[in-house]
Amino acid sequence: MKKPFLAAMLCCVVTGPVLAQSPAEFFANKTVRILIGFETAGTYGQYAMLASRHLRKHMAGTPTIVVQSMPGAGGVAALNYVAKVAPRDGTTLIVPPINMVQDGLLNPKVEYDPAKFDWIGRMMELVQIGVASEKSGISKLDDGKNRAYNAAGVGVTNPTSLNWHIVNKLLGTKYNVIGGYRGLPDAQLAWTRGEADVVMMNWETAVQQYAAPIAAGNIKILFSYTHGPLKNVQELPAAQGIPAIGSFGKNEVENALLRIFTSGPGIGRSLALYEGAPADRIAAWRKAFDAMVQDKEFLGDIQKAQMRFDPLNGEEIAAFVNAAARVSGETLEGVKKLYNEIIKAGG
Repeated sequence: MKKPFLAAMLCCVVTGPVLAQSPAEFFANKTVRILIGFETAGTYGQYAMLASRHLRKHMAGTPTIVVQSMPGAGGVAALNYVAKVAPRDGTTLIVPPINMVQDGLLNPKVEYDPAKFDWIGRMMELVQIGVASEKSGISKLDDGKNRAYNAAGVGVTNPTSLNWHIVNKLLGTKYNVIGGYRGLPDAQLAWTRGEADVVMMNWETAVQQYAAPIAAGNIKILFSYTHGPLKNVQELPAAQGIPAIGSFGKNEVENALLRIFTSGPGIGRSLALYEGAPADRIAAWRKAFDAMVQDKEFLGDIQKAQMRFDPLNGEEIAAFVNAAARVSGETLEGVKKLYNEIIKAGG
């Protein structure tokens, strides 16, 4: 009668350690994927490739890390994949699109919950500014209340266009968004040719290419698309004191929409897992990320490529993303109604 019990005990002794693998044991000889929802040529690919080169030596078990492009539906295809198909064991990371909270709450085609990501860390914060050309005659954002100035953008839900649609709805301006451009560089080229009066511009582009005309007042900075107040104003003194779009809300629904929308710049180019991985594996990835962003070789590659670098740890990202994503009840219904009105007006 004791033998079956003894055999069961021995079985537990043998299989127990297998089930309780350490992160180093689990990730040894594994291949980890970093997914991006776009082609690798852009900054999503650039930062994912950078992480794939440098994370390995800091990660428990030193797994092989590869980047996989999965374009589709503005990044939603990759987000749906990590939520519904990919293994949730810590072997599939993603660099989420900046509009992942916006789509997660307001796009009926999504299959993921934006509050169910385990954030590993951020490499770059997105900072954009809305600018007006000299020939437009615009000196401040409110000038758009008096005339339908043209704005160059990409697609109605893309921040290059959506910023102007939100400004129109919340401030009563009349910016006419031309949204057929293939990307932000094309929209900016149209702006330089005089096809548009205003355009969104990455902070790096403003600093590297337009610092002199901005300082001379030939290009006017109208507002910022940032997570919170604009930082780094010392690089462009003319940006001091410009309003952030997140401050344009006048009630609970508008403020909730703006929290959702401006979570995107805060996410920037970050790494995350979808929920389900054991806590010790999440902790191992966060530890590896924190070590990577202090690594001299990593920092050297950042500097050599002149890439923006605004690191943030996983816990801090989770705090503002989850605050933006946890909208419910009447407020969420109000946000959906407001968002649909904005999209319809811009369509």
